[in-house]
Amino acid sequence: MMSSKLNKTVTFYCLFSLLLSSTLFCNFSNAESIKQSDAQQNPLIEKIKLAMDANYRMDSERSEDIFNEAIGEWPEDPMPYLFKGGLYLNKYRYLNDNTEEERTRLKEQILYLNNKVIDIARKRIKEDPDDVKAYYCLGGANGNLGRFYILNGKWLRGYWKGKKAFKILEKIVEKDHEYYDAYVGLGIYHFSSATLPKVVKVLSFLLGGPKGDKEKGVKELKLVRDNGTLLPAEARRVLLRVFRFEKDWNGFYHTSKWLAEQYPENINFQIPYIYGLTKERQYSDAQYQLSKVDSLLKNDPSRLPLSVRVKYYRYSGLLNYNFGEYSKSVQSYLNAIDLSRTKWPPERIWPEDYYYLATAYAGLKKEKEAFKFLRKAIIKDWKMVNFEEQPEWQPYRHSITNRAVSQIRMKETEKPDDK
Repeated sequence: MMSSKLNKTVTFYCLFSLLLSSTLFCNFSNAESIKQSDAQQNPLIEKIKLAMDANYRMDSERSEDIFNEAIGEWPEDPMPYLFKGGLYLNKYRYLNDNTEEERTRLKEQILYLNNKVIDIARKRIKEDPDDVKAYYCLGGANGNLGRFYILNGKWLRGYWKGKKAFKILEKIVEKDHEYYDAYVGLGIYHFSSATLPKVVKVLSFLLGGPKGDKEKGVKELKLVRDNGTLLPAEARRVLLRVFRFEKDWNGFYHTSKWLAEQYPENINFQIPYIYGLTKERQYSDAQYQLSKVDSLLKNDPSRLPLSVRVKYYRYSGLLNYNFGEYSKSVQSYLNAIDLSRTKWPPERIWPEDYYYLATAYAGLKKEKEAFKFLRKAIIKDWKMVNFEEQPEWQPYRHSITNRAVSQIRMKETEKPDDK
C-alpha cells in the first residue's frame, strides 16, 4: 500500500515537474539568447558570462558580486535581476545542512528578484510589444517562479507558471531559429516528455502539455552545445543526463571529460567523470579521478549536496566493483540507496545500481542479499545478456533460469522491505 501511494505521488511530481524541467535553466536561457556576434558588442552579456563562469568555478560570492554590479549599471534592464534570481534558485535547490535563516533569506530574494523581472518586462512590452528581450525575461521569471513553487510543494501553481514560460520560449524561437541558447529549455522538455511513463504522458496531454520528441530534444541540446553564446556548459550538463538515460557511454565520457577539464574547481563536474572513465573501462584513470575528488572533499562526502552525494556513492560503488573490492562496493551502493530516500522527491536509483550491488553481494558469497537486489534490478527492467555467466554468479547458476527471471518480471508490485 505504501509503495502504491509513493508511486502515485512520484507520478504526479513527474507531471508537474515536466514543464518546469524545461525552464530549470531559465535563469540563463530565457534571459536573452544572443547571437555570438552580438554578444561581443554587448557589455551586459559579457558581464553575465563572467558571473556564470565564476559560479561554474564554485565562487558563488564573486558571481553574486558581478550580478550586483550589473544591476547597478543597468537598473532598468530585467536581465541581471533574472540571472541573480536564478543563482539564488540554484543555491536554494542544493542547500545542505542549511539553517532556517538562510532558507528564509533565499526564499525572499527569489520571489523579489523574479517579480522584479516581471514588472520591468511587462512595462517594456507595454511600451514596445515587439521587445523580444522583454519576452525572454518574462518567460524566464515565470519559469524560475514555477520551479520555486514546485520545490515548496505548490504543484498546480508551479505547473501553470512553467507551462506559461515554455509557451513564451517556443514562440520566440519560432520567430528566430538562431536564438541558440533558447533551445536548452525546449530540448529538456522535448526529451523528458518523450521518455516519461505512459500515465504521465496521458495526464500531461489532458492538461494541454505539448507532445514530446526525444530525437528533437537531443538535437536541440547539441545545437546549444555547439553554437550557444551563454549556455554551452549548461547544454552539456543536461546532455550528461540524456546520455546516461540513453546508455550512450561514449557521449557521457566525452561530455564529462570536457566539463571536468574546463572547470577543475567544480566538484559537481568532477564526480561524473569518475563514471565516464569507468564506463570506458579506464579503471586506473577512474581511480585517480576518485582520489582527486576525495582530495577536494577532504575525504568528507557529507560536504556534498545530497543529490550529488548519491551520485558520488553510486559511481564509486561501480568502480570498486570493477576492482573486485566487493565490500567497499556494497557499502557505497547501500549509502546511495539510503541517501536517495532522505530527499524529496527521492533521487532515482537505476536498475544498474541494484544489479551491481547484487553482484557485489554474490562476490561476497552472500546469497540471500544477492538475490534480494537482483530481484529489484529485474523488476526495474534490468537487461544484461547472460549475466549468470559473470564469475560472481557461477555458484548460483542453478537458481538463475529464464523461467525464474520471467516470473520476477511479470510481478507488478514488490513486497516492501528494509531497502
